[in-house]
Amino acid sequence: MIEKFESHPEQYEKHHEGAMQFSQIKLQGYQVWGEEVKIILEAFLKHLKEYKNTCLNGSWQLPEKYTFEEVRMKRYLPDGVDEFGDHVDVLNYETARRFLAFFIYLDNNEDGQTLFRIKGHNWSSSCTQGNLLMFPPLWPWVHAGGKPTKVSKYIVGSYLHYV
Repeated sequence: MIEKFESHPEQYEKHHEGAMQFSQIKLQGYQVWGEEVKIILEAFLKHLKEYKNTCLNGSWQLPEKYTFEEVRMKRYLPDGVDEFGDHVDVLNYETARRFLAFFIYLDNNEDGQTLFRIKGHNWSSSCTQGNLLMFPPLWPWVHAGGKPTKVSKYIVGSYLHYV
């Protein structure tokens, strides 16, 4: 996926607003990504089912109906600039349908961890290829995508939406 991302710069959306610096592709916007989107969504659903069964005593704590936001692949360059500073992913009416975030790390990276700052405690998720990170995207889960320092960092992600 990384090679494919790098070979399609015409698909990039560049975000350069304060502490939000990265390039992304909204994968469902391009037919060339169809197979990857299918595999990614299957992985998200597999882990959602496991989460429901092991952590939530079945499905009663989640809505019966939901859908995914479009899948995005993001790249953070090791340029001292690219990062996603402290934030939450639900800020307004448009994003209020989000109730669970999903990220998969596509490469190994010593730096660029996802950092959480919860009730005065810091916790990080290392950038290990294939690792999946799921969490509620709401205000108690302030998080940041740290700066990679040696090699670019790549992730794919989406959110579950209420319908």
